[in-house]
Amino acid sequence: MNSGAAAERKRPLMGCLTVGLFLSSALFAGLMLLFSSLATVEAESPEDFPGLRDNNSDIALIFLALAVLVTVVLGILVVAFRRSHIARTVAGTTVCGLLLAVAAYRSYTLIPMLKCGHNAVARQPGGSYECRDR
Repeated sequence: MNSGAAAERKRPLMGCLTVGLFLSSALFAGLMLLFSSLATVEAESPEDFPGLRDNNSDIALIFLALAVLVTVVLGILVVAFRRSHIARTVAGTTVCGLLLAVAAYRSYTLIPMLKCGHNAVARQPGGSYECRDR
């Protein structure tokens, strides 16, 4: 049996497996960013939800950390497998960059809520947060 022919038959399978793993991981990271935003949307929207809301910033931080971890691992894998087609490398780097940009913006909006050590929080019209225990 020719080992070169066997390797050629495995190559498309490995490519499909790599693309599938990348896409599912990128989708997972995107969903974690979405869940991070949904966990605090009531506290961040005083015009839609007036008053004090549950302080879910710790849950949002966990989702955000998972998203950043998966994105960094994806970025490392894209760089490690740079032997692959240049279009896949550029697309993978772009997706990782976009996910990291969204995570950075989410961090910017979440950090003021993390300083609030109470169980209820509300965003004030000026952008600050009011923290209270219920």
